[in-house]
Formats: sequence, C-alpha cells, structure tokens
Amino acid sequence: MEKVKEKLANLRSEAEASNALAEEYEAKIKQLELESTSKDHELLSIQIRAKNLEDQLDKAEAQLQLTSAKYNEADLKAEEAERTVQKLEQELIDKEQHYEDILEKYTGAKTELDELARQFDEFLI
Repeated sequence: MEKVKEKLANLRSEAEASNALAEEYEAKIKQLELESTSKDHELLSIQIRAKNLEDQLDKAEAQLQLTSAKYNEADLKAEEAERTVQKLEQELIDKEQHYEDILEKYTGAKTELDELARQFDEFLI
C-alpha cells in the first residue's frame, strides 16, 4: 500500500509539474500569438506605407515627365525666338544699309538739283 501511495504521490507530483509546464507553454503561446499579431500589424503598416510611397513616386515621375515636356517645348520656342531675332537683326542691318544708300542717292540728287537751280537762277539773271 505504501508503494501505491508513493506511486500516487509521484503521479500527482508529475501531474502538477506537467500542469505547470502546460500553463507555462500556454502563456508562451499567448505571448507568441500577441507578438505575431503585432508583427502582422507592423507588416500591414509597412505595406501601406510602401504603397503610399509608390503612389507618390508615380505622381512625381508623371510630374517630372510633364515638366520635362514643358521644358523641352519652352526650349524649342526659345530657339525659334532666337532664330527670329537673328533674322530680324539681319533684316534691320539690310534696311539700314538700304536707307544709307537711298540717303546717299537723295543727298547726291539734292546737291545736283541745288546746283541746277543755282545755274538756272544765274541763267535767268
């Protein structure tokens, strides 16, 4: 009987130790589940931030393309305007030369006319 009591005490002791170990493992499982949930939330938060950053990157790239296109268009217009300015400057030089030629002819004709008028006046006197 003594052996049975001893065996029973050993079994109770083992059962208590097993229950304590089971409770310890259950607590550890709950802790790991909480950590897993926390990590899942953190991962979801990171995924959302990554998606937002990708969206911002897409918008920035689209804006960059639009700005680049506008810059290229403005650059082409500036080049065209520069060519127009050069053309107008050359036209101005040509017109000034033409004006000087006409002025020279006018001055020559006026001088000749004045001379003829003087001679005519002398002829009449």
